[in-house]
Amino acid sequence: MRPRQAHPPRRPALRRLSEPDVATISGGAACLIAGVVLLVLASSFLSMIVGACLLGLAGIAFVSLVFLMVGESEDRGHRKGA
Repeated sequence: MRPRQAHPPRRPALRRLSEPDVATISGGAACLIAGVVLLVLASSFLSMIVGACLLGLAGIAFVSLVFLMVGESEDRGHRKGA
């Protein structure tokens, strides 16, 4: 029989978020919350349009952050491999 390991192997540490990443998450979350509040409490057509636009901005912020993080990860992988 093989001896059992006391602890499972550790995963590599996650990268800490930079200040621009945190600002993007904060701005996206603020737009998301404001958009949802406006859509829920909207009494006019204009406030519904503004709420929908804020939701769109939040989506853009989050998707662009994901693409940025993937690109940075690929750059780190290329630097390690080169």
